[in-house]
Amino acid sequence: MIYEKIQKIQSQPVMEKILRFFDGNLYPLIYAALALICSFTGLEVAFFVLTAIVVVFTAIFSKDSKPLIAPLVLVVYSVSQKHTPQYPYNSDYLYRTSVLATMGVLLAFIAAAFVFRMIVYKGQKNIFKSKAIALWGTIAFGAALVLNGIFYKGYHYYDLLLGIALAVSFVFFYIYFYNTLEWNKETGIYVAKILIVACGVILIQLAEMLIFDGVIENGTINKHILNLGWGLSNNVGGMLAMFMPACFYLSYKADAGWKSGLYYAFGFVVLLGVALTLSRTSLLVGGVALVAIMILMSIRGRHVKMVRIFNIVLIACGIIFCIVFADKLVELFEHYIDKGFDDSSRFQIWKNGLLNFLKAPIFGVGFYTPIAPDWSYNIENWFFPDMYHNTIIQMIASCGVVGILAYIFHVAQGVVLMFRRFSIERLFYFFVVFVLSVMSLLDNHIFHVFPALVYSMLFAVAERDFENTPEKLKEQVL
Repeated sequence: MIYEKIQKIQSQPVMEKILRFFDGNLYPLIYAALALICSFTGLEVAFFVLTAIVVVFTAIFSKDSKPLIAPLVLVVYSVSQKHTPQYPYNSDYLYRTSVLATMGVLLAFIAAAFVFRMIVYKGQKNIFKSKAIALWGTIAFGAALVLNGIFYKGYHYYDLLLGIALAVSFVFFYIYFYNTLEWNKETGIYVAKILIVACGVILIQLAEMLIFDGVIENGTINKHILNLGWGLSNNVGGMLAMFMPACFYLSYKADAGWKSGLYYAFGFVVLLGVALTLSRTSLLVGGVALVAIMILMSIRGRHVKMVRIFNIVLIACGIIFCIVFADKLVELFEHYIDKGFDDSSRFQIWKNGLLNFLKAPIFGVGFYTPIAPDWSYNIENWFFPDMYHNTIIQMIASCGVVGILAYIFHVAQGVVLMFRRFSIERLFYFFVVFVLSVMSLLDNHIFHVFPALVYSMLFAVAERDFENTPEKLKEQVL
């Protein structure tokens, strides 16, 4: 009954035009532009309201959950520097009762819209009646997160809240996108374009800060004050490195050689952005992924000749540039030289994680048990605890044997999903997930909500791609 009424509304001429807009390519660009403007003007709460309206409207009326991808990827970049609680801005704006209450109400409306969609649109996919490869591993992972620290003497209700938040990020959105996304051959391209738009937004924000905000002092980048509002330097570098593979996927898919070249070149610009954040982990993992992609695309693909020429020219120009401007580069990137292979206390943190595991080996000590007594990163935030900067240690310490086994199960199913019945789309998704996962062995990325949302969305899209990939392809690509 309700669904039939929604269909009648969808068929109205005005509604058809509105829904076509949200399904088109202009909508993500406008949304990204508004996010960028709000990040510079401090209007993020107004943007959150707009986002909630868009998400609720499209969840109820759009035949496809495709319009949700842009907000899921881009909304976080609307958070401004002037309102961040982090150093050097130290604002309490996002902690105000009015702001928290507003965000709580908006999230409640969004959650209600998602539940409504899942109930009313019964004719769409049902993951529990499918042969989804990663389903049970993902559910096990989510369950382990919810159970973190249970029965430990220091268990806090915050452990449950964070566990639920992370489980929703990894599990619910994986199920939601699988059930509601109308897959087609252009889905991978659409996802990649939004990731590239996100890179553009981040690079503009980073450029603004480097040029106008005094982050470069005496020719050297000051990592400690590099804060874009929504994230510190390592968060910024991590996001750029994570999204970088999208550039090369679109380069591969492009019909015209000049388009392929532009996308390919932009991938290197994104890696340069990573380097400018002084995030060693992101640069290392992103660099490894980039080299692997360069090799793959120079061996097989649609534009092998262009890729080979570009690589040779780039390497030659890079060597000359480094020789000519060696002194300036050393000065600009002094942080890398000073830090070198310093572990930034990682080994001590991991050791404490193993010691915490021994206190509660079954379900762990929870996320909110301190890494060590009277020790903290002293990073200002209102919800997230200190993390171990290693997914494996994090799962062992916070979720115990149950957690690490669930995570291994999830990863194993994910690898099968990405590589059984090979497709270039799932190779692209793999590289994004790979970069995020490997960075998270040395830093904390995967347990931040927004990277987790992208991660789960890509798993869902990969499932749909797998279902639509023939067991024996007539033509192998790559």
